[in-house]
Amino acid sequence: MTEEVIIAAEISLIEADPLFGDVIKKQHITPSEPSDDYFASLVRSIIGQQVSVAAARAIAQRFLEQTNMDAAKVITLTDDQIKSVGLSRQKASYIRDLAQHFVDDPEIYDHLETLSDDDVIAELTAVKGIGTWTAQMFLMFSLNRIDIFAPDDTGLQRAMMQLYKWDTLPPKKVLVVIAEKWQPYRTIACMHLWHSLDNAPA
Repeated sequence: MTEEVIIAAEISLIEADPLFGDVIKKQHITPSEPSDDYFASLVRSIIGQQVSVAAARAIAQRFLEQTNMDAAKVITLTDDQIKSVGLSRQKASYIRDLAQHFVDDPEIYDHLETLSDDDVIAELTAVKGIGTWTAQMFLMFSLNRIDIFAPDDTGLQRAMMQLYKWDTLPPKKVLVVIAEKWQPYRTIACMHLWHSLDNAPA
């Protein structure tokens, strides 16, 4: 995601949704490169499920120190080691299962960058513990896809409530419809929304 893409996206977003103007002018989105460490990216996304950003970062750091994000080492972790990292039993089982996929075939997901967004989501969600939100985070932060919206993300929900001054959160389908006007830059819109809360995903 280059500076040029971000600038073009911000111009488009302001035109499509003037309320974004004040938000965008107050903050800056940093250009990023795609990540080729798919295992580490997916692990971090699983860790980040249904926990605060701060908690996810702390757990991910301990997990990194324990395993160096090495799939072969992950599958050897004892229950006590898992507990010391702060992972729930359920998330530990998901990560071990994911690690086994990478141990069995280290190149299992090397083709994902060639797939459409929907096909990436379909392939990843076939793995235990990887839901649509996790796949969407992977698309945004690992593959650098610029037109992804994650309506189930609680941070985005809170940021949209703040932006539009809603008293209650509307149904998910309403969020999706609103986000359609941000196309083809929904990822950049999401990043601005997260940053408006200073709460970008780990």
